[in-house]
Amino acid sequence: MKLNILYKKGLKRLGKITKRVVPHQTKFKPTGVYQLQQADSSFSGNGDVVVHSIYPNYVTTLDISEELYQACSEYWKPQRKVVTDYVVVEVPNGRIHTDNEISIAVITSGNQVVENVSLSLREGKVVDTRLNSIFRQQYFTKPDRFKGTVFSMLSGGAGINNIGHWFLDVLPRLHLLQESGMFDQVDWFLVPSTRYSYQSETLKMMGIPLEKVITGETYTHIQADKIIASTAPRGNHTLVPSWLLDYMRNAFLPKEQQEFKSREIGSEGPFIYISRRDSSIRNVLNEEELQNVLGNYGFQTILSSNLSISEKINLFSKAKLVLSPTGAGLISMLFCQPGTKLVEIFNEGFVIEPFFDIATKLNLDYKYIICKTSGKKIAQNATQGQHDHLVVETEKVEELLKELV
Repeated sequence: MKLNILYKKGLKRLGKITKRVVPHQTKFKPTGVYQLQQADSSFSGNGDVVVHSIYPNYVTTLDISEELYQACSEYWKPQRKVVTDYVVVEVPNGRIHTDNEISIAVITSGNQVVENVSLSLREGKVVDTRLNSIFRQQYFTKPDRFKGTVFSMLSGGAGINNIGHWFLDVLPRLHLLQESGMFDQVDWFLVPSTRYSYQSETLKMMGIPLEKVITGETYTHIQADKIIASTAPRGNHTLVPSWLLDYMRNAFLPKEQQEFKSREIGSEGPFIYISRRDSSIRNVLNEEELQNVLGNYGFQTILSSNLSISEKINLFSKAKLVLSPTGAGLISMLFCQPGTKLVEIFNEGFVIEPFFDIATKLNLDYKYIICKTSGKKIAQNATQGQHDHLVVETEKVEELLKELV
């Protein structure tokens, strides 16, 4: 199994190198950046792009204690306040080129990359459009042609395989599309992937027919009569805007609460522990010891990946207390009711803000525990932090539970 993974990684790396050094179809290489004007309403550029301003100069803040802010990992220290211009653009006869990982380029008919709605990542962080990796690429294939209008929901990063990023960086683009008034014009929805059940399930729940869905895994270079694209839901940063949370809760909660009036999940309980034993990274090494402590308080252990979206909504919307090591499974906190108690457990080398940012904006009763790294150095970068396993200091957990329960 490990050899197979290494083989696939090797092929992927070789492909990246080839694209940078072997010239092919270089006429598709963009020649520059298309800069958007600033406006408070819809406007046209030089004929290549129509821009719809959705939330101009939108302010998002991180409202947490100074103690928690200082505890955030230095290599991933968030800003306390960011301003984002949310737009939706129409690009007639446009193209989209992506590696579905670190580069998404929305390209005009004049062969320029559109700023704001394109994306390039380096070490997990957004960089200026002029530094998009497509400008260093030499090898291009002819784009697949689509008749009609394609709306891009591509997100880069972990949107392809991480449910947290799917809920924060992919699905909320539908709100921006709806606000632009062009939802009914879309013939194709371009998403990162549909390989996981939660991806197809949520798209159907949000009214997107799967026969109208195409993926960045299959189509890395497309051209359409019209491309529609939006600013990333979290802009160029990681803070979560309030409009995103309002939209996601309104999109899912009312339907599900009505659907589950007549039936219950048999294993449902008011106290939930989200286990990460189905993941290969950031496992709780002393989970049995932790579960023995939690058992004294009536906690139910769940593997988030085993539940459908509908089951998660039903379970978390009724939870009284949720405890979990930081990880994508916590995204179900979106469905918790205000006042729900939530305890997030960190390794001291990996303290990041998305979930406590969400918790404060949803008015959850948020607490956290930071456990010391055991037997090795503290992570110095995101790659190390994301992979380091965790030894939970169960005495801290029990001390906190005595206060909460």
